[in-house]
Amino acid sequence: MVQIVGRERTRIDQQVQLLDFESQQVEESCGTQVAERLGETDEGQTRHEAVTSHLHEAVQGTGEPSMHLDLLLDQEMVRINEQHKWELSNHERTIHLVRDELRQHQESREAQDGEIPVLKALVEQLMG
Repeated sequence: MVQIVGRERTRIDQQVQLLDFESQQVEESCGTQVAERLGETDEGQTRHEAVTSHLHEAVQGTGEPSMHLDLLLDQEMVRINEQHKWELSNHERTIHLVRDELRQHQESREAQDGEIPVLKALVEQLMG
């Protein structure tokens, strides 16, 4: 009986270690995904600034009516803002998914951690 409890305790310890490892991987993955999303947002902002600068130069450097160029600039700014909102929305969804996955791992780990005192008590009863 002591051997059975010992094997069960070893199995639970291994599961706890596996959950620790998986939790670390999820946390690292979350950090990587957040960094990538932020990088994409920074790239979008850089493109936006370049287009805006280019359009401002075009307005100043040509003889075309400034109203037409202002309209082009406004349209481009609207497009860039919509793209930025879309990217942020995707970023938020990714963060929520990763948080949910991490929470599930933590709940699973807590459930297994709850088994350890029961097994210890069984071992103590058998040894005692």
